[in-house]
Amino acid sequence: MSDFNPVTLYFILAESLGAWLWALVALAVVLLAGLVGAVVRLRRTRAGAGRPLALGLGLALLASAGLTFAVPLWSQAGPGALNGPVDLAMAFALALIPGAVLGALAFMLSARARS
Repeated sequence: MSDFNPVTLYFILAESLGAWLWALVALAVVLLAGLVGAVVRLRRTRAGAGRPLALGLGLALLASAGLTFAVPLWSQAGPGALNGPVDLAMAFALALIPGAVLGALAFMLSARARS
């Protein structure tokens, strides 16, 4: 583990994701810019961020819970791969990725409508 550094992590991700790595990095940058823009817009109009934040978090958790059972399909595992609580926890952790994207989009749209 002494040679595990950000450069090694980059090469692991580049090898495992290929061109998807750059698409995901671009999506992360766009979502981050949108989140910062939504927060700035809410602060400028002095609107509260409670409702948009609750909507975004709620949608993220709900989408992650629903997508938990789709994880074996996109990871090319069999449909019976979710056997125990550890499998479900790891599938939920993987489902948090698209869930977080949906939650961020919901927050941005809700913040735009509120301001």
